[in-house]
Amino acid sequence: MADSLQDQLRALGLTRDKPERGEKKGRPAADDLRRKHPGRRPGKARSGAGEPSLDRAWALREQQEKDDADAARRRKLAEDRRRREINEAIRKIVAAHRVNRDNAEIARNFLFRGRIRKLYVTPEQQAALTAGELGIVYLTGGYHLLAPEPLQAVRAIDADHIVELDSGDPGEEEFPVPDDISW
Repeated sequence: MADSLQDQLRALGLTRDKPERGEKKGRPAADDLRRKHPGRRPGKARSGAGEPSLDRAWALREQQEKDDADAARRRKLAEDRRRREINEAIRKIVAAHRVNRDNAEIARNFLFRGRIRKLYVTPEQQAALTAGELGIVYLTGGYHLLAPEPLQAVRAIDADHIVELDSGDPGEEEFPVPDDISW
């Protein structure tokens, strides 16, 4: 057991031998590279046959990412412009035909985009909504009551702005309550 741990590891091949005095660690010198590769200058990236250099590949990748980001930005701007045009067209219809009343006191709850919303209506408007003589349009954070003709004009522009008022549970038709059951 006279051998040190380092000698034992070296014997097993797990460590490299110590460099001799005068040898340099790390990268070989430029003259060593010239001897191994006579036509090559040190410091230059060598590209294989038809292979782009690493710098060129990174530049191409950065350009592709920039082009993709620009295309996404243009698509978003076009979508925003289209949405603003739709909202402006609906805003003109709503401004001319809105029948909401400021003195309405009855809260009408309805489901829109997965959430329960509230709109204050008068008793006459409540009856007209229930009968289907009025409809509700969503526009930039507000809900507006409209007659059927302007409602159809809004539906022609974009049906996503129309609030569909269902008169019951959607599963009720699938599982009707029998007539002989009384509550």
